[in-house]
Order: sequence, then structure tokens, then C-alpha cells
Amino acid sequence: MARNRIAMLRTLAPVIIPLVTRVALPAAMESLRRRRPYNGDGLEEAKDVLEKKVKRTRSELEDLRDEAVTRGMKVYDEALTQGKQMLDLVADRGLEVAQEWLETVGRRPRRRRFKFRHAVALFAVVGTGLYLFSRR
Repeated sequence: MARNRIAMLRTLAPVIIPLVTRVALPAAMESLRRRRPYNGDGLEEAKDVLEKKVKRTRSELEDLRDEAVTRGMKVYDEALTQGKQMLDLVADRGLEVAQEWLETVGRRPRRRRFKFRHAVALFAVVGTGLYLFSRR
């Protein structure tokens, strides 16, 4: 039974403690100060204060929202410009690599070799010379 009461107190403590500290104690102090019973004027004052804080909080949230939107636009613009710069850099580098590759593909290296027609002409001259020399 005692455990149930302790568990119940633990679950109700987050509700009861603020209620006592914010409503019951100020009401008791006010009635002791005025020497008459508390009639609930504090409730209306609390409502007014709460409404003022809510209005102020809403305006602060709107200001924060506007600031967040402007910062977001700045970040977006900066990312866009950096993306364009990176794209230009990649495109330029790709163009350079393509030009280098095209130069190596389009041009054949020049070979210095003895061509077949020169060999046939040489054999013809040598063969004719041997034939003429051997006939004499």
C-alpha cells in the first residue's frame, strides 16, 4: 500500500509542485499581507501576464522565422554560386583532358622505316646488275 502511495506521489509531483509554488503560496502570502481572504485577483493578473508573454513570444518567433529565412536564402545563394564555380572548374578540366586525349588519338607517331617499294627497287637494280655482269 505504501508503495502505491509513493508511486502516486512521484507521478503527481510534477503537477502539484508547480501548482503549489505558483498559485497556492502567492495566494496565501497575498492574503496574509492584506489580512483578508484571497479573492482571485491574482488569477486575472496571471492571465494578463501570460497573454503579454505569449504575444511577446509570438513576435520573437516571427522575428526568428524571418531571420532564419534570410539566413537560409544566403546559404542557398552561397551554395549555388559555389556549385556553379565547381561545375565550371570540372568542365574546364574535363575539356583540357579531352583535348589532350584528342591530340594523342588523332595523330599517329611517325615511323622511320625502310619501305617495301624501296626494297623491291634495290633488288631490281642489284638483280639487273648481276645479270649484266654475269653475261660478260
